[in-house]
Amino acid sequence: MEEIGRVYHYLLKHRSIESKPQLRKSRSDETLVASILRSASIDQLERFNEFLAPQGFKLVEFDDLTRGVAVAGRIWVLARTGEVSAPSFLSNERVYSEMNIRGKDSRETSAVWFLHIWLIYLSLIYTRVGRGVSEVSSYVDATFSREVLEESVLEHIAHIRQMGLSDGASSKVVAILDSEKGKDVSRRVSAFLKLMTAAGLIQESEKNEYQQTLLGAYEIAEHYDKSLRIPIDNTLDNIVNIVAPNNEDKDTEELTDGID
Repeated sequence: MEEIGRVYHYLLKHRSIESKPQLRKSRSDETLVASILRSASIDQLERFNEFLAPQGFKLVEFDDLTRGVAVAGRIWVLARTGEVSAPSFLSNERVYSEMNIRGKDSRETSAVWFLHIWLIYLSLIYTRVGRGVSEVSSYVDATFSREVLEESVLEHIAHIRQMGLSDGASSKVVAILDSEKGKDVSRRVSAFLKLMTAAGLIQESEKNEYQQTLLGAYEIAEHYDKSLRIPIDNTLDNIVNIVAPNNEDKDTEELTDGID
């Protein structure tokens, strides 16, 4: 039980365990917790999942038949079940705090910026490469650079400025996005990447080069219907029409529904 407790606390912190990491060095204790899981009996794993279920989690194991998993390797992820509310790894408060780059940004401003960069991110790794949400193993090809993400955000802002308040766009959202300066955009993107990396949804493969993680791909595939939809081109062109929260004190649960 003590060993499973070690695994549990490790997963709460990192959300994934790799027996043979491909893009990084093993974390502290990772080899140990991986060996605990590999030697666990079916009964022990079932009881562990019974323990996780009331918390809104389940342990999902992937072997080397999954692309990106090393030969004879295993990857375990702590995934949300969607049946009960699980603790949020990207809580609303954390998003508000990290995206508040000026120190005086409203919660509404932080929410709008995270949401728009999130949709652009989804477009880069799904829409533009013709990838379906169920294609979990394609996470190994879901790469992008910080530069491309930032350029895409700048293009989106330019499009918003050109479009203005046409097509029923929210004046609040237009004002928030239109007031951003170039350096501010760079800082917003940095904050977004920091949040996503900390949540285990992306990882830095090289300097300023990122890849979606197996956990990130699995979460999208499992919770697509309950979270932000993958945008088609027309949707991306018009996401300025997404209305910002009307009440800054109101929880914007949708903001992190698909990224916990």
